Amino acid sequence: MASFILQPGLDRATLAEAYDRDGRLQIPNFLRHDGALALYRQLAESHEWRLAVNRGEQTEDLDPATVAGWTTEQQADLDRTVVEAGRHEFQFRYKTIRLPEYGGAPGQAPPPLLKAFVDFLSSEGMIEFMRAVTGAQDIGFADGHASRYEAGHFLTAHDDTNVGFGRRAAYVLNLTPQWRPDWGGLLLFYDERGNVIRGFTPAFNVLNIFRVPQPHSVSWVTPLAGAPRYAVTGWLRTGGPG
Repeated sequence: MASFILQPGLDRATLAEAYDRDGRLQIPNFLRHDGALALYRQLAESHEWRLAVNRGEQTEDLDPATVAGWTTEQQADLDRTVVEAGRHEFQFRYKTIRLPEYGGAPGQAPPPLLKAFVDFLSSEGMIEFMRAVTGAQDIGFADGHASRYEAGHFLTAHDDTNVGFGRRAAYVLNLTPQWRPDWGGLLLFYDERGNVIRGFTPAFNVLNIFRVPQPHSVSWVTPLAGAPRYAVTGWLRTGGPG
């Protein structure tokens, strides 16, 4: 099984300066290529994806086979509920694979490299790296899950605030080999007036890190999308797992 190695030559001081200035950062070629490619392939080949939607504060991870077996009326009701809530409230729809320790469905078998990558981010060397880049010296571990955005998937604006979870920064490791910005699925950041002040287009083996709390969203993936948008995402948190 492939192992994960941080791409050599990353300048921590330069990265820390950019993060301190903007509160967000992109790190191209974050991992050595073979590790990133192996992780992408396991995610792309997995059959463990669940459709994640929220109904208010309640999150549901739905088995796609179960949804496919619903009546047309049941599927239309889900679509209607998600769209109507998304007009004015926090709402999302995308596919996910969660690790057992972070809410995975019973019987779900995540790809081995998903756990290996999250464990890698929580390793002593990587925690030291993340503390240096973000300036948050109390970061203790990283959690994470895989996401797969397809046409019609989205994540409306929110700021990741969750009292008691100790989130210091959010991260997104993008793993889609090719992506065009007009396909949607952009990580967008907003000012206090709702203006977009920065947008990150998904790119293979690019790590996005941004300070929490900070208003952001993932824009609607359009029917133009020629592939799913794969990523591993989570938070750098205080304390320890569990």
